[in-house]
Amino acid sequence: MNIVKNMEAVVIAAVALTFVTAMASAEAPRARSAAQTVPAAAIKADSEMTTIVVTGKRLTAAQKADLAA
Repeated sequence: MNIVKNMEAVVIAAVALTFVTAMASAEAPRARSAAQTVPAAAIKADSEMTTIVVTGKRLTAAQKADLAA
């Protein structure tokens, strides 16, 4: 068996074996209990979105030309 001729099959088999091993050893996600839920006050506090306003003067054509050079 010439390994160079079958390199694509070897790589695909290695990827498939890695995928199957990862899926077999993965832990199922656990359900959240009532004690782990987020309090309503925290949800309400996070619902307000922060707004950031950036102000500044626009560059003139001469200033843009100086920056480009």
